[in-house]
Amino acid sequence: MRAFAVLSSNCAGRQGLLAENGLSLYIRFDDTDIIFDTGAGSLFSDNAEFMNLPLHKAELAVISHAHPDHCGGIPVLSGIFSMVSMCCKVYHPEGIELAGLPALRSIPVMKKTEISDNIRLILTSSETETGPLQELSLIAGNTLFTGCGHAGLMKIVKTAKEYSMIDTIAGGFHNFNMSVNEMKQNAQATVEAGIKRMVLLHCSSMRSVRYFEDEGIDVRIGLVGNSFDI
Repeated sequence: MRAFAVLSSNCAGRQGLLAENGLSLYIRFDDTDIIFDTGAGSLFSDNAEFMNLPLHKAELAVISHAHPDHCGGIPVLSGIFSMVSMCCKVYHPEGIELAGLPALRSIPVMKKTEISDNIRLILTSSETETGPLQELSLIAGNTLFTGCGHAGLMKIVKTAKEYSMIDTIAGGFHNFNMSVNEMKQNAQATVEAGIKRMVLLHCSSMRSVRYFEDEGIDVRIGLVGNSFDI
């Protein structure tokens, strides 16, 4: 199976689930289960339990960057694996400290990293109000998963294209402050890069949807509780 479920994002799509300002995904790619980001706290775990998703069976976790709405649930992740006496490999960029948290194996990522033949991590850098930021994005087959996309969507896509023929993007695009013209140009560049499908999640502007769709891209809005094939 190749699919992912939304555990944490800004809006919920099913009764019984809660939303937050954060992001967490549960990705199943063939025989590998991956937790991508942990949201702002325990909500990703609570929603996963409601959705009957076994987080303790994940082979690894990826933390995209050191902002609390993406890594705030790391202590909860530690508790999940401690309860079953197992250890989870956690891939993360600089700025995230896991020392003292049991059941988590810290794997800092400083460059492009190949986890398996079809699963890779890429690293991009950007300048933010609080200083330089390193951010990981995950490539699983032809799908690119982004955290917030602080480096800019096209910079991340260009980097990903060096290693995989991606045609789908899911995640945050950090495009709130773009003008209409910038959104149109971004949409044109996205389709020119070969992207055919997008799932917009936390930290993405809903205003941009029409411009991606105008370029013929299949756009979906990812709500907590939704699942998508990849």
